[in-house]
Amino acid sequence: MATELAQDYAAEFHREWTAAENTPVEFPPLDVNALVRRHRRAGGTVVVTQSMVWDMLVRQAYAPETYIPGRVRPGSARMYSTEEPDFVRVSDQRLWTDESRYTQVIQRVYVDRDRHAVFHLGTAHMTTPDGTHEWAGTEQPLYHLEYVVTDSELRPVLRRRVVHLTDAYDSRMSWHFARLVREQSLIELVETYLRLQWGIDLGPHPLSA
Repeated sequence: MATELAQDYAAEFHREWTAAENTPVEFPPLDVNALVRRHRRAGGTVVVTQSMVWDMLVRQAYAPETYIPGRVRPGSARMYSTEEPDFVRVSDQRLWTDESRYTQVIQRVYVDRDRHAVFHLGTAHMTTPDGTHEWAGTEQPLYHLEYVVTDSELRPVLRRRVVHLTDAYDSRMSWHFARLVREQSLIELVETYLRLQWGIDLGPHPLSA
């Protein structure tokens, strides 16, 4: 069942990734240890393993408020299990192009442990177990995310793709994510994970790329 579901998630992501009307963005592969070295402000050497990066992605999937507090409104995240080995996550997240505002985001999440991949597939609506209807905000298009950890245990590389479900290719959204590529948007997640799970503090000041 898990393998079948993994294939379903991968197929849905691929279908939207290749749809001509959507806006796909592929981030350059991220060498996690190179990122840490660039932003390490305290003394000593930190080596992040592939197992640690995978653990970080899984924890972030289940606890976004904890690991990406700069994107998710405190107190807004709710998780709903399904009859299959995936779950639905509802949270208020900052708009991609206006971080002073939040919108409700509903995502079907699947953790593919065989492939070391995590899918977050945006959806417009869900019904909770108690019959409550939840709707995604309309301030921005729905989007799908794919995270994959590759390469070796001592040199993990994180690969990221996002596709926005637009009516036509959106050059403004594409430009915004090109800027995010330069800003290395995963710094907050890596720093938070190392501090909470390993007691490693990269330094006394907030990170910026």
